[in-house]
Amino acid sequence: MPCGQFATESSCELQLVVGSRKVGVMRATQTKIASFDIFDTVVTRRVANPRAAFLLLGRRLATNGEITCSPHAFATARTSAEIRAFRNAGGLDSTVTLRDIYRELANALHLSLDNEELFYTREIELESELLVLMPDGADRIAHARRQGQQVIFVSDMYLPSAVLETILSDRGVFEPGDGLFVSNEFARSKATGSMWSAVLDQVAVSASEIEHVGNDPRSDGATARRAGLNAIVLEENNSNRYEDALEQHANETDGLTSCLAGASRLARLDPPDPDRRAISDVAAGVVAPFVIGNLLWTLEVAKRDGIAELFFVARDGQVLCDVARELAPKVGYTGKLTYIYGSRQAWALASITDRTNFALASLIPTDGDVPATIPMVLRRLDIRPEEITQQLEVGGFPKESWSRNLTPDEAGRLRTIVRDDPAVQLLVRDRAKRARDLVLTYLEQVGAVTDEHIGFVDLGTGATLFNALSSILATVGQQPPTGFYFGLRSQLPETGFGRPLTYIRDADERVGFLRTPGLLTLVELACTADHGSVVGYAEGDAGVVPVFSSQGNEPVVAWGLPIVRETVTRVARELLLDSDLSGVDSIDLRPAVLAVFNLFWNTPTKAEAIAWGAYPFEDGWGNDATRRSIAEPQRLHRLARKPHRHFWHGGAQQLSGPLSRSAFHSVKLLLVARDKVRQRTH
Repeated sequence: MPCGQFATESSCELQLVVGSRKVGVMRATQTKIASFDIFDTVVTRRVANPRAAFLLLGRRLATNGEITCSPHAFATARTSAEIRAFRNAGGLDSTVTLRDIYRELANALHLSLDNEELFYTREIELESELLVLMPDGADRIAHARRQGQQVIFVSDMYLPSAVLETILSDRGVFEPGDGLFVSNEFARSKATGSMWSAVLDQVAVSASEIEHVGNDPRSDGATARRAGLNAIVLEENNSNRYEDALEQHANETDGLTSCLAGASRLARLDPPDPDRRAISDVAAGVVAPFVIGNLLWTLEVAKRDGIAELFFVARDGQVLCDVARELAPKVGYTGKLTYIYGSRQAWALASITDRTNFALASLIPTDGDVPATIPMVLRRLDIRPEEITQQLEVGGFPKESWSRNLTPDEAGRLRTIVRDDPAVQLLVRDRAKRARDLVLTYLEQVGAVTDEHIGFVDLGTGATLFNALSSILATVGQQPPTGFYFGLRSQLPETGFGRPLTYIRDADERVGFLRTPGLLTLVELACTADHGSVVGYAEGDAGVVPVFSSQGNEPVVAWGLPIVRETVTRVARELLLDSDLSGVDSIDLRPAVLAVFNLFWNTPTKAEAIAWGAYPFEDGWGNDATRRSIAEPQRLHRLARKPHRHFWHGGAQQLSGPLSRSAFHSVKLLLVARDKVRQRTH
């Protein structure tokens, strides 16, 4: 279709901006025609792989009782029918249409003419449902129009041009006078390069006066350039390694991971801060799958068991609660979702009663992982060392020893003093009662003291907060909530409050994924809050209010926490959850979650290692916590040192020099061998 004459501009690069965000570069050249590929350039499906749509279509047909085979069998047959249709027609340079494909499918599945027509219509309907504008698709086209360029669309596709025009028009990117070239109507394709001669035959300009934008390096890049066109290839529009890994689990998740990969890509391509893509890329491809998988499981159980309200405890609960509010309407959970301020420091002391003393294990840990002095430990009990000087000296802790970090053995002796000395016990009970009164008042204010069935969501592994909350609520006659946890580590004490449900693993029961090194570290750093740790409560003008170690969480906010939160929430918002397309009931997303996590954790890119390795990880209790990066360049002489418990080997390896990287690899092999030996001997 001829395209008239248009104004030209001198060659330069223009930054394409949407609001305050830079979304890409468009060249202003002496081109008269702006040509656009359609799929994954202007519009895209809500799944990462186009063929994943066939699985969703099969699920819809099965739900409607319109096929007798499984959705998986239908999807496989649909894919095979497309391949045969093109092969039988002589290849890509052919007039194969969707009707030809369904003629092949009808032959394979012995369909009647009515069913053939029905399935054909259903696929076109589904295409329209799945297709959304690419984040910068409309802006690129609008930019070309402002430049005075004629807009045309060129697509290798089996759909009729009338259907494609409707799709583009409905999304506001096709206008009267635009050109539309579809391979099946010319028996030529971009992939072979023959389509470009057909385009040039129809327009009144030379090849050098056409600028084509697409996502395929071959069809939109190499063949277009050979034909003499200017080509811009947006390879970032294609699936990245995390989205590909999610897609590989499509069959076992009934297409849910395909939808998750599609949502991840949409969020990734529209980052909150384009200059810090290494943060948002990992948030979209690694953090979001975990958070969403965990919450879909939580919401499914809560819906099934009639839980009236889910409480997400600070600080990891802040991100979880935000995302849960996006997902709940999609899965039909109608209970309340509430973020509450709590912590080990705020609840553990309050949980100590005449019947329960288990909190001492968390208040005075003996593993030595987090350095602590006598004053630091006793502060958790609201006790000053001077109040129990005699007991400390008898126990082997003279004043001059109070300022140094406790060894594991010394921490054990201190725990014995607190647990067994009558005077100290009396003091602990008094401080616990005072703390409990404040906690209960706060819990009443937020609605957690109730006769209704409630749930409690935490991302820990020790059930410390669950047991503390259960003990506190038991003092007013309330049953323990249903706990939802990341996992449970081994040899947890029996408290009488039952065990929380677990998403990843239960070590004592030996179920789930028992070996996930690093996953909890990533979860803890990505799922935190924009406020400091909750260290207690105080009476305020409006009732009891939380007291924080600091009002804000400035180091983590400056690092990029808002980028993570916005990106993960965006993935949840974009996620297609439709009961007749991609259900969530009894779908296990954990293998897919672990696949993308292991890709990141073990083999990060250099940009990812720099960005995420610089995260100011907070370790410890409240005001006594310390911050450290989780990965930094390592020198050979430091490799023999024992790293801190949240150290990221993969990130440090990527940041280090060649010799250190080689040594890291050797250490990793030794650790793998050690783990295999341990598994055989246990």
